[in-house]
Amino acid sequence: MNESKVITFIGGFYIFGGIIVFLSLIFNGSGLNIIFDLPNIPDYIVKLLISFIYIPLGYLYVNRIKNSNWIIVALAIIFFCISASLTTKVNTQPFIGNLMYSFFVIVATIIRKKEFTNNLKTILKK
Repeated sequence: MNESKVITFIGGFYIFGGIIVFLSLIFNGSGLNIIFDLPNIPDYIVKLLISFIYIPLGYLYVNRIKNSNWIIVALAIIFFCISASLTTKVNTQPFIGNLMYSFFVIVATIIRKKEFTNNLKTILKK
């Protein structure tokens, strides 16, 4: 089966996002713990957790490893719900784009689920 560019884009975007979150940790960027409504958890823990999940998961997704698609769908649903909640709590509306992107990831991943046929041995052979 041909590898679609959409799946490669989504996986690359997750890797890019993980790197940006990690860089915001190093350069003291905005507080993600406040954005995710977790004020009792230190910001560096939230950023480390997100970057340690996003970078390897994006790599697995780009390589179309089995079950990485369902983990991405679960993350997209979680972030869809968080963004939907934040659109009602915050006066400005920067979260609508996140909401739309999460919906796009969910739909595109479900439509292209047949591409995810590789296993971890495939990566090790490269």
